[in-house]
Amino acid sequence: MHDGIAFEERQIPTAVLATEVFLNAARAQAQALGMPGFTVISVPHPVQNLTPDEVRQRADRVIEEVVQKLTNRAR
Repeated sequence: MHDGIAFEERQIPTAVLATEVFLNAARAQAQALGMPGFTVISVPHPVQNLTPDEVRQRADRVIEEVVQKLTNRAR
């Protein structure tokens, strides 16, 4: 979160992803860092035990949201 917020403060679009169980912590960090409306992209938990193909499938589900965020077209 710190890096994502730091980039955004410098007008560099950033996409931060977090698994569902860490969303509240990520939002709390954004709030504490002065950017309460910062969008965190949610991915299903867990990820550490996934195969490369499973990771790609999860990435495919959020890629459009990532692209929108990085191109300043996020809703």
